[in-house]
Amino acid sequence: MKINTEIRNTGKKEAKKLRDNEKIPAILYGKGFESIPLVLDYKEFVHSHKESAGHQSFIFLKVNGKEYRTLIKEMQLDPLSRKIIHIDFKEIYSGQEIEVKIPIKLVGDCPGLIEGGIFEMHLRELEIKCLPKDLPDSFEVDVSKLQIGDSIHVEDLLEQLPNVKILHPPLTPIISVILPKAEKVEVAEEVEEVVEEEVEEEAKKETEKTE
Repeated sequence: MKINTEIRNTGKKEAKKLRDNEKIPAILYGKGFESIPLVLDYKEFVHSHKESAGHQSFIFLKVNGKEYRTLIKEMQLDPLSRKIIHIDFKEIYSGQEIEVKIPIKLVGDCPGLIEGGIFEMHLRELEIKCLPKDLPDSFEVDVSKLQIGDSIHVEDLLEQLPNVKILHPPLTPIISVILPKAEKVEVAEEVEEVVEEEVEEEAKKETEKTE
């Protein structure tokens, strides 16, 4: 993903003026240089960002003829309109370990869903640490063997990407297949009825003994 940028003037009034003109104020942080205030075209950035939606990818910023490989450090949104109002970019170097979040993608047909179960997502992103060359776009989780009551945990995925460190504890659940709430209630009621019947049967036997 490559984005053209320009160096901008700083200040709240200047930032507001840029937003009013469909621009995004931004800033670039990096090693060995002072932070660079930038301005991006709103439509160009949103279009490129949508194209890479669901993937963690590098953003190459073109600034005065020089290209910087970056990741988004922070993106601020307007609380009402949800439009982007500011972006912080961080330059990424070769040999530098980075900590990022990558989206989880489910693959395969889940037999538990065919049986009437539903997915319960515990994590939608994985926090990982790796070198830039090993950065995956996303993390695929195979659900083709999940039955109702089954779960996948972080420890089940550790061997998929040997050069990537997952920062969640190994026993952290990622996804489970559960019964819908209504069915859970029905099952609970059935169990309760069985228990009541057993209690009544035992009481009846005790009464017969005493007689």
